[in-house]
Amino acid sequence: MPSAVVSPSTSRPETEGPSSATVGVVVVAVVVTFAGTVVLGRVLGVSRGLSVLVATGFSICGASAIAAVEGVVDREDEEVATGVALVTVFGSLSMVLLPLLGGVWGVGPELLGRIAGGSVHEVAQVVAAASPAGAAAVSVAVVVKLGRVVLLAPLVAGIGLVRRRSGGGGRRAPLLPLFVVGFLAAMAVRGTGLVPEPVLGAAREATTVLLAAALFALGTSVRVGGLRRTGPRALVLGACSTALITSVTVAGMLALT
Repeated sequence: MPSAVVSPSTSRPETEGPSSATVGVVVVAVVVTFAGTVVLGRVLGVSRGLSVLVATGFSICGASAIAAVEGVVDREDEEVATGVALVTVFGSLSMVLLPLLGGVWGVGPELLGRIAGGSVHEVAQVVAAASPAGAAAVSVAVVVKLGRVVLLAPLVAGIGLVRRRSGGGGRRAPLLPLFVVGFLAAMAVRGTGLVPEPVLGAAREATTVLLAAALFALGTSVRVGGLRRTGPRALVLGACSTALITSVTVAGMLALT
């Protein structure tokens, strides 16, 4: 896995945000995936709590989104574990298959990065999916992915508002996830040009180690027994939700080329 995620040669993609058209595709993909997954869950007979957890995790940022929304929906603890397992399984499949399909289709690094950032579930999985195409693809992918992540706060707030109006409780989610704040702060510091090269080199090595640790942790979160108890309907829902966000993202990003 390339360790040049923070390479000085990729400063342009790191400091520029996505275009308004790309942001539009991201918003449409998130909205369609969330709404479509909830509807599909109802059709498949999956509980509403698990459907909302899967819808949020698959459309936004995986396990972090599930952790943010699980306090504002009616759900069982086992459903939270199942949602995290589904994110890990299907996000890992996307992480492996997307670079392979990109190579078959002859997709360029920037487009592959935009597709990965707009469709793969976890941030670590996004980086791993874009890495085979190089540091430029990773930079684009991370920025697009963070565009999805910032939609977590309004989505969770909306879910909580609907629940409170229907008589339920629920805690308030943070306005902006902590790791997004950290990313923006690191990007601002890097953009000053004041960080010495030895520090950047150490950061590149730390990126590789920490990313490997994150992927290992995701793998250990899978509970096969929980998936078996939930039955095939949850697996079908996860597969359909993954196909939904991938197809909408690919169609939207190709339309921009």
